[in-house]
Amino acid sequence: MSGSDLVLILRYRKAVTYGHHVLLAALEEHDTSTAYEVVFAETAAATIEAIRAARAAKVLVLWSFYSPDAEALAEELATIKAAAPGAVHVAGGVHATAEPVRTLDAGWDIAAVGEGESTLLSLVDSAGDPTGIQGLVHRDDTGTLQRTGKAHREPLGRYRAFPLTYKRMNPIEITRGCVYACAY
Repeated sequence: MSGSDLVLILRYRKAVTYGHHVLLAALEEHDTSTAYEVVFAETAAATIEAIRAARAAKVLVLWSFYSPDAEALAEELATIKAAAPGAVHVAGGVHATAEPVRTLDAGWDIAAVGEGESTLLSLVDSAGDPTGIQGLVHRDDTGTLQRTGKAHREPLGRYRAFPLTYKRMNPIEITRGCVYACAY
């Protein structure tokens, strides 16, 4: 990995691959001046190795998980951060949306709230700088909690459901969120 402005490392777990696929599909259709690389890390050890190998101005590790997995993944995150400091860890998915402050308290640097497509595209455009990007909760340099509001929500059919570049396929979603009026 060399010569990029940004390296995106996906903490790629079988339970949550579809969300990553949708984000990558949006990203491959997006025109940006940021030179970036994508790395799939299927284990904690692979994540550590990818962070250490990254040669970029900024490294973002993208996580997605459900609440039942949060505690175990927080432990994994602590191990990864101790072994390979310097990356910015971004949590997305249901847990980060429902509990963004708890997500930060558990060790993640940024919580992405709501739909992730526009948020990720903006993060890539900014070469990983979260300043002013909608759909994020994070702490600034003084430790003050920053909530940037809801992410822009694209129509469901705006992007493909899976990325062609990475040959990662999944079902196509025909509805969004919970049909029982959940807040996600």
